[in-house]
Amino acid sequence: MAILNPLYANELEMMEDLHQMDESVRERFRIVDLNSLNWALRKMIAIDVKKRELNDSIDNEIQRLEGFRKQEVGKLQDSEDFFRSLISEYALNKRDADPDFKSLKTPYGTIGYRKQQPKWNYNDATLINYLKTAGLVDLVRTKEEPVKTEIKKLFKAHDDGRVFDENGQAVDGIIVEYVPETLDIKLSEV
Repeated sequence: MAILNPLYANELEMMEDLHQMDESVRERFRIVDLNSLNWALRKMIAIDVKKRELNDSIDNEIQRLEGFRKQEVGKLQDSEDFFRSLISEYALNKRDADPDFKSLKTPYGTIGYRKQQPKWNYNDATLINYLKTAGLVDLVRTKEEPVKTEIKKLFKAHDDGRVFDENGQAVDGIIVEYVPETLDIKLSEV
């Protein structure tokens, strides 16, 4: 857990005042030189440290609660498994006594056997190979999609977002969106 440097603690106290100011006063803050930039970066470092402290504290509490939940749910699951085994044993005894036994309804629930559909397990590579050699290619689905990395190499984007092939023909289906640069702010480690 990060410990807040006393120098940054003062910065955070000043930030509390900022939250209580109305919008017109907040708009007066401007970064105009290196000193005001350093001031803003110190504020951001203090905020970052405080966020990490808060997240660490909450993460620890979440871990403690997750451990408690896992322990309590585990106990409940053991009890549920015990009762399921008792009910399963009872249902098997009913089925042994009456092979036509399907279900039993009580005021607290229903137990019963339900017919399941057979599960087909596929080995896709082996099956596709078999279908192709057996001439059953209509049972093989082919997914068509553009090879985008090659398209970017072959085609050229224009400033207006349109794309042209090597012959100067406009390519339908592509629009290039030029994204503006983003400002990256990296804070010094505390």
